[in-house]
Amino acid sequence: MKDEILGELEFNKYVWKKSLNKTMFGSEIVVRLLVQDNNQEGILNIQREAYKTYLKNEERYIKEIPHFLLDYYKWYFEEIEKKVKLEEDDQKDVATENTIFEMCNVCQVFICRDGSFAWVFACSWNDDGFAVLLSESEPRVITRDQLRNLHKLNDNAFGTLIHDNKKYWTTWDKLPFYNEIATVLVEVEGNETEGVNASQQKIFTQYLLHKSEYLKKLSDFLLPIYLGDKEEAEKMIQTKQPVVVKTVTPKRLIIDKNGNFGWICHTNWDDCYIGVLLSEKQIYVMRDYQLRELSESKILKDDVCGNLFIDDMFGCKTEIVRLFNEIKTTNVAFKLVKGKLTQQQKDSYKLYQSFNSNFWESIKDEMLEYYLDLYEDLDSYMNIPEYLTKEKVNRDTVMNIVTFKEIYFSNDGMAGWLCESPTDEEDGIAFEFSEGKINLIPQSEIF
Repeated sequence: MKDEILGELEFNKYVWKKSLNKTMFGSEIVVRLLVQDNNQEGILNIQREAYKTYLKNEERYIKEIPHFLLDYYKWYFEEIEKKVKLEEDDQKDVATENTIFEMCNVCQVFICRDGSFAWVFACSWNDDGFAVLLSESEPRVITRDQLRNLHKLNDNAFGTLIHDNKKYWTTWDKLPFYNEIATVLVEVEGNETEGVNASQQKIFTQYLLHKSEYLKKLSDFLLPIYLGDKEEAEKMIQTKQPVVVKTVTPKRLIIDKNGNFGWICHTNWDDCYIGVLLSEKQIYVMRDYQLRELSESKILKDDVCGNLFIDDMFGCKTEIVRLFNEIKTTNVAFKLVKGKLTQQQKDSYKLYQSFNSNFWESIKDEMLEYYLDLYEDLDSYMNIPEYLTKEKVNRDTVMNIVTFKEIYFSNDGMAGWLCESPTDEEDGIAFEFSEGKINLIPQSEIF
């Protein structure tokens, strides 16, 4: 067809299309213009007006969008780093707007049925690319699926929300992150038809007023772990010394239908994600998926052991611990009796909480003694590396063969670190500590 505004177009599947020759971001490129028409009903006037608006503002977009792309690159950096090999100049702290255009380029101008329009980018880190919605008051990075199936909601509290076509309405927010500004994706639970509720609107309004306080609360929570000394941490907090714990970066704010809200944060120590619940008086850490599923989960709340997720016969929680001067995210599991904790478990957990980071050092001595006692047997079937030979192994190097899996509390109060070790591949070993000292035992003794 030949359109008076859009020119000569060809229909393919769900769009009218043509090619455009453009000079963008220092390169001469061919860009596809795609005008959405899923049911082949014809181009709408609102789409023609959108194209005119796009052309009128194209030069402004070319100047402004690199800033938003750099923000998005830094927000998504941890995932990009896993998918592509990055050069020194591509790293998060030194990346520039020019860096981005070495890794992605505009391949489409897409005009939606409602007159919204966007650039679609092809990029090296994602086969599907991504889109930048240009028609809003502030550009918005979204997925191509969100663009093709665009559902927008204008809300008094959140502003413009875009649905992810799964479970959440989304927008972006900025968080003062110490001396920096962190970009946070806001995800509000709700389907395409029901929108968001009044409780979620109120929560977000309050969150905007207090988000710096939440960050301070998280920093205070992490400080004893980093110092390895709870009393010293408490002194620092009480004296209001400026404390910066920056190895946990908020990436997403989740607000569910039931009034629970919290951050999904990236952790530098293990390059993973945790959920940080903010909607209760104290901070609770959990796995990122548990924060998303909180409203549907069965929770056991205990004054001593905290909030436990019930899974079959076990109550589980996530903790951040300091082990051998390193930070670790670990699972803590309690064997329940008729769905409840025993007093012995609570007493053991109190004792466990009283240990400082130096307490765990005796694990090394136990492991070295155990390893040397078994050495002749191990040497007969294991390919022992040079640094672990009997003459060279020491209390530090021997720990390389052990993988710490979780902390386990049996219903009689026996407790210990459960570990995988080539010295006992079938059953594993445990460093039991319920009497206030470390004993190396088979895991079966705890179970």
